[in-house]
Amino acid sequence: MGFRERTRSMPSAQRARHAVLHVRGWAAGRMWELRAGRRRRRLARDPAVRRVTIGHLRLSGRLVDGYTAADAAADDLELVTDLLQAADVPYFLVPRGPEPRHVIGIEERYRSTLLAAARRHLADTVCYVGAANPDGTVGPAALWADRRLPKAVRRARVIRMGTIKLGPIGQAMGGVQSGCEIEFWQRVHTVPSSDVKVFPWLTVPGAQLGESFVDSLVAPRRNQVAEVVPLPAQQPATVRVRQRDVPTLAPFAQPGIDEVRFPIDAVYTWVDGDDPAMAAKRAAYRGDADIDIASREVGASRYTSHDELKYSLRSLEMYAGFVRHVYLVTDGQMPHWLDPEAEGITVVDHRDIFPEEALPVFNSHAIETRLHHIPGLSDHYLYFNDDVFINHFAHPGQFFHGNGIARIPFSPMKFGVGAPHPLEPAPNSAGKNVRELLLRSHGVNITNKFLHTPHPQLKSVMEEIEAAGFPEFRATSFSRFRSTKDVSPTSALHHHWALASGQAVPADYRYLYVEVGKPDMRKRLDRITNDSDIDFFCVNDVDADHAAWESANAALRAFLNRKYPFPSRFERKPDQSAESPAVPSPVVGRPATGTGSDGGSARDTAPGTSTSGSAGHPAPLA
Repeated sequence: MGFRERTRSMPSAQRARHAVLHVRGWAAGRMWELRAGRRRRRLARDPAVRRVTIGHLRLSGRLVDGYTAADAAADDLELVTDLLQAADVPYFLVPRGPEPRHVIGIEERYRSTLLAAARRHLADTVCYVGAANPDGTVGPAALWADRRLPKAVRRARVIRMGTIKLGPIGQAMGGVQSGCEIEFWQRVHTVPSSDVKVFPWLTVPGAQLGESFVDSLVAPRRNQVAEVVPLPAQQPATVRVRQRDVPTLAPFAQPGIDEVRFPIDAVYTWVDGDDPAMAAKRAAYRGDADIDIASREVGASRYTSHDELKYSLRSLEMYAGFVRHVYLVTDGQMPHWLDPEAEGITVVDHRDIFPEEALPVFNSHAIETRLHHIPGLSDHYLYFNDDVFINHFAHPGQFFHGNGIARIPFSPMKFGVGAPHPLEPAPNSAGKNVRELLLRSHGVNITNKFLHTPHPQLKSVMEEIEAAGFPEFRATSFSRFRSTKDVSPTSALHHHWALASGQAVPADYRYLYVEVGKPDMRKRLDRITNDSDIDFFCVNDVDADHAAWESANAALRAFLNRKYPFPSRFERKPDQSAESPAVPSPVVGRPATGTGSDGGSARDTAPGTSTSGSAGHPAPLA
């Protein structure tokens, strides 16, 4: 996140103080780089090493041939724990919450031992170390190869260490966000007169414990469990991180009440509208259809594929390691680059989830009424359109609470009042129809749309809605093309039903919407690149201006290739040839995965951003 984004909401006086600190930090970093130039030039002789600037930090990184946020964090954790073991320094894992990095605690008395060991073992590496700030940023930082550390780093209560991973053209993959943090905990030898003076950050009793406080370990900042660990509670335990048992303290090894521990799948809907056979089939059925909606809602742009799915799956693999399986729902099609036998993905044909008399369908609303019929789908899943992307590390607590309740991405945009109208956006008409349905079923009025982000879904909610037998829901299932009579199943209907029945709560999602070909498109893409405060973004090309499309498409492809440069495991290897694009069927007995559709569900978006958050530890990706 850039300086302007971090300070945008601050009072002017506070913003001015932060500006002074920002300039001082930049100047200190520049001076440090000049003093360390010779050693860094020596590092740069390695062809895999590149200089990199992240905010005001001038460091170096190493080129890698693959990247996920979870692996980067585990690599940096391993770097630190191996160093501590070599130096014979006892350590323990500290609960990290929703952060994209691991946290290690050691006693303050081992600070000099750790720093000396790092200077010896990491002097010829590009490993960095910096002071960890309370807002998640890194203050002064240096490379261990510099041989000297800024005073602020040597004395910091929390430091962050790691290696910056670089993409093929030297772009920083995750920056310093995955670095392992080391907290210097104090062991209490005498009872202080007041916690407020000595440990003002405590959220648990300290000095009030009297003599029981002696020999306690006290954290240098707040955490999710307790900042004070009395001696009897300092029992050893372990936590599994990437096939490795990491030492911790017994109170830190227990799962939290809001920790998400159930499986979560992802479902994508996809269509290749440029396929001549698909275009001919769509045209043939459209000729007989009673179209009562604006042409943009059933036009060719709704079905056009620009390989967004490929990059969306890359973003999923890079940043959402907790996803168990992906289902891709298509109409007898498959992307030429997709490996249908890849671990963790299943291609689902419309025939596997629709009754025969409903086919074919070219309506995302219709497809969304049947997603919960995917064989093997988890009870909790995320629904993606192929134009939705994850911008950085995501955790399951952003989408669900530990008790299973969904966290819903409300938009400030509204459906409006009055009857559905053919010229209004399809989500507005569909939302109005959902409003009438919920007035009958629950006696409540609904007003707001939803952001075009990953949509948390509860299979039980969709089953309840289907079992209720609403004629609008069944009619939407058989609605071949979008219609003003449709309901919006996965957004307006699912979300409001879940909210009304106590199975969901509103949540804020940090999000940005980009329209291909619009004058501000490049500015918004730059913001995504430079602003880590955005969790998700959508790139929408519905009704893109044809004259500007070619240039805009080139800019978009360059952006996506830079942002997500590494092929996911779902893609064919270079030596694999693409056979017939026919979809394997049936899917029964195959592991659960994600789905695809006509290129979009309800475009329930607002051209702006909002904010989000919650806790939860990622579960492993199957």
